[in-house]
Amino acid sequence: MRFIEYLKKSFYLPILAVVMVAFAFIFNTPKEIFVGYKNILLSSSILTSDYIAIGSLGGALFNAATILILNLFILRLLDLRMSGLIYAALYMILGFSFFGKNILNSLPIYLGIYLYALINKIPVKNLVISLLFSSGISPLVSYLIFGFDLAYYISIPLGIAAGLIAGLMVPAISSHTIKFHQGYNLFNVGFSLGIISLAFNGVLSIFGLKASEISILSNDHSLFLYLFVAGLALVLLITGIILNPISFKLIPDLYKRSGRLVSDYIRDYGVSIVMINQATLLALEIVICLIFKIELNGAIFGTILAVSGFAGAGLHLKNTLFVMLGAILMCLITRTSISSTSIIIGILFSAGVAPIAGRYGILAGVIAGMLHIAILPLCRSFQGGYDLYNNGFCAGFVACIMIAVIEAFKKEE
Repeated sequence: MRFIEYLKKSFYLPILAVVMVAFAFIFNTPKEIFVGYKNILLSSSILTSDYIAIGSLGGALFNAATILILNLFILRLLDLRMSGLIYAALYMILGFSFFGKNILNSLPIYLGIYLYALINKIPVKNLVISLLFSSGISPLVSYLIFGFDLAYYISIPLGIAAGLIAGLMVPAISSHTIKFHQGYNLFNVGFSLGIISLAFNGVLSIFGLKASEISILSNDHSLFLYLFVAGLALVLLITGIILNPISFKLIPDLYKRSGRLVSDYIRDYGVSIVMINQATLLALEIVICLIFKIELNGAIFGTILAVSGFAGAGLHLKNTLFVMLGAILMCLITRTSISSTSIIIGILFSAGVAPIAGRYGILAGVIAGMLHIAILPLCRSFQGGYDLYNNGFCAGFVACIMIAVIEAFKKEE
């Protein structure tokens, strides 16, 4: 009984962190994990830096566990209960800890959020969503310190200062960007970070500091990553049913929701339905990857985890499926290789505009997914790769365009 209550309060995430550490020591020796973790911390971390390739599977799993524990500790300090968006943010952090996030490059940004709270005399807990999502711009810190080959007495203060400034900007900008897409981009902070990254990219480029496009990937552990996702989905499904055997009766009502920000399925439906919902999203993502014979690497694996977390805050099978199908359709029409890491990540993250399908129907969802794939490559060049949530940046533009056009025609009718 106590264990069930623990699951309801903590959402099992501390257990998941322990499991990841255990797997780390199964795959690698302590020395290999330490060396790999050090390589991760000292990497430039720009898009797309697969931490499995950089620091071994054990090092990447250990990094994921440590950063998850750090953020759970912060939530404990702030005495915050789990909500849909907090859950989504934790999974976003967990996912990107396999390709871009680590403790070293996240802390300066968190400190910037804390300074914003002090300056504006706001409780930090009121900014927790901005804080948790803010580490999406963490490559800015790492690349300034390790990527430009500057002397450390210059690069370290520069990287920390950039992180502080970015952190100060995130809450202010995020509160305005949601108006731009009217809540139809679930990755709102990703859009905000794209704007901040665009500004930094422009300023740095003027001074001759242009980040290189990097693609460091490893497919060596694809089978294990598939099994991990499948195992997680199965555990979530079974646990959700055990916690509430009649959860499936709530699914039809959940599927009526558009998913528009701010949706909190934990508050509205409870722990069990969110677990079951997440299991179905994980299954959808696995099926898509298997159909196109995708070899999983750290970046794709991290994307699968990150997307699934929004099972607590906007996504469900009905509003997600047709957006992803639209993204796939665009790739097939244009003969774009779906096996490309950046493209399959784009397909999975097209779920960010799922509320468009939830509100306006299947056709709108398909078109939104197609538009997402069309715009995505341009966004990476604009923001320089400092914003890990490049798809969130893209989704903001897609949502703005789609909603403006749809509403204009509705008014004419």
